[in-house]
Amino acid sequence: MAIPGHDFLTAHFSNNERTTVESYWVTPDGLETRVEYIEANPEDTAWKKLLTHIDIDSLHENTYKHIKTQNNIFKDDVVKIAKERGLIHDLTSLNNVDNMNLIVQFIFGEFDEEKDKEKLFMFKLKLFEVTKIKTSKNRAMKAKMRKAQNILDVIKAAIEILEE
Repeated sequence: MAIPGHDFLTAHFSNNERTTVESYWVTPDGLETRVEYIEANPEDTAWKKLLTHIDIDSLHENTYKHIKTQNNIFKDDVVKIAKERGLIHDLTSLNNVDNMNLIVQFIFGEFDEEKDKEKLFMFKLKLFEVTKIKTSKNRAMKAKMRKAQNILDVIKAAIEILEE
């Protein structure tokens, strides 16, 4: 049911089953917004009243937009938290001292063959995507890269290919 003294603002379904609507009502001066939850039941008076302000198609469209917006907010928050905790880094700014430390640590840091196997594999895959390495005819050096047991050996082999 419409909230007395308020104007309809917007509404969207608030559950996956699309049986509950979250509607927003604002005071004429725009200073106060209130939320009302309405059961999407054709027999419900509040539902009938809501449908005088918004149609079903608009409810579905608003729901889609609301979910998309909430997902984007969630993703942004996750990235922000991960950056704050040092779990991800923005490597687009190579002038950043932290990024330089990461690169140095990656290349020259302790390397555990068992623990860092996945990291080594992913690094090799990325190097083989470099155009000059991918198109190189030097099969011996490519094999040396594939068989390398640590980051430094892979880099050495890659550099030899790039310097050809």
